[in-house]
Amino acid sequence: MSARAVAVVLIASGALAAASPLRAGGTPLTWDQCVREAERTNPDLSASRFSLEASRASFYGSLNGVLPQVGLSNSWGESRGSAGLSATPRWQAQASASIKLFDAGQIADIRSASAAVGTAEANLRKASADLRQNLRQGFTHLLFAQRALEVARTVQGLRERDAEMIVLRYNSGTESKGNMMRAQAQALQARLSVVAGERDVRAAQRELAQRLGREDFVDFVASGTLGAPPPPARPGHLAGLLPLRPEVLVAQAAERSARVAVSKADSTLWPSLAGDYARTRTGGAEFPSASYGWSAGLTLSYPLFGGGPTSAWYATKSARRSLDAAEAGLASARVQGLQALESAWASYADAVDQVRVVEALLAAARQRNDEADIQYASGLLSYDNWEVIASDRISTENQAVSALKNAMDARTAWDRALGRALGE
Repeated sequence: MSARAVAVVLIASGALAAASPLRAGGTPLTWDQCVREAERTNPDLSASRFSLEASRASFYGSLNGVLPQVGLSNSWGESRGSAGLSATPRWQAQASASIKLFDAGQIADIRSASAAVGTAEANLRKASADLRQNLRQGFTHLLFAQRALEVARTVQGLRERDAEMIVLRYNSGTESKGNMMRAQAQALQARLSVVAGERDVRAAQRELAQRLGREDFVDFVASGTLGAPPPPARPGHLAGLLPLRPEVLVAQAAERSARVAVSKADSTLWPSLAGDYARTRTGGAEFPSASYGWSAGLTLSYPLFGGGPTSAWYATKSARRSLDAAEAGLASARVQGLQALESAWASYADAVDQVRVVEALLAAARQRNDEADIQYASGLLSYDNWEVIASDRISTENQAVSALKNAMDARTAWDRALGRALGE
């Protein structure tokens, strides 16, 4: 009955594995392929690009404010004298040009548009760096799920082998029924872990597909190695790495915009100077060639109330307080950047060191498990001690995979701390 019970357990768990949604195979997907696809299709990155293009168009449009304004007109009119004289139709053609020789407000608008371009560029780099981090994590999670599934299948083989051996010992009267039932339960647990691992692979595939901007799901597998190389030597001057961080770039752009806002608020204290010139021809023909005149002039204007000194004081005060806040935000971003760089490098180094430790422990656990199998089969080791060694080997197998994933995640975090964008 014991052998039959084992067969029932294995058949039932095998049926569960057959019902798994994961299909064998799949299209290989490398990291470089992920990067190229995300650059084309990720909606968040595309939105940031469009925002940058819009800011550049606004900047180019703002330059029109300092360019000469030229116009042509052609008009027709009729007048009648008070003494009942006949109407005289007259045509008038005119060409006019004007230019703002000095307008502090217009210059401030151009500088503000330029600062907006800088802000959009910083936001685009931040979006690219965030996407690189999220995409790398999704790729890592799929690699981890695939490797964990391989380990789960290895553990399944170990547990089934152990269960068969203990059933044989139980049938021969050299093992207890409780130990046999525990081995059967562990074999079932290993089978179900494989099924769960297949589900995890499917979920990781969907996560990576979302990072890529895919709406339709296509079965694929991540092609690569789980793990990370040793970190570089700790940088001697972390402050030199701050200009690469998107958060610092965004804070610098905000500080520049606030500084431009101060100059724009001060612009109302300056007068504006404009020049204009017009040349006019009048006559009875649609395009008259005689009777011409011209005019030219300079206009100096200065608002006294409603937009001049009466409002400039409050506008300037508000803009300067905003500049103070932006400068404080930039200082905070730099301090946080230094902490993030230090922490990310330390975590990276710790994770790689942990991989070395766990790999050494795994080699030892495998050797101990092989020796314990021989000792248990020959009756030199009790079931309880043998089970402790076998469970330690299985636990270390899983820890090794997790350590590799942690090292890869730590490297991703280090790259993000450096501000590396997609494709770098």
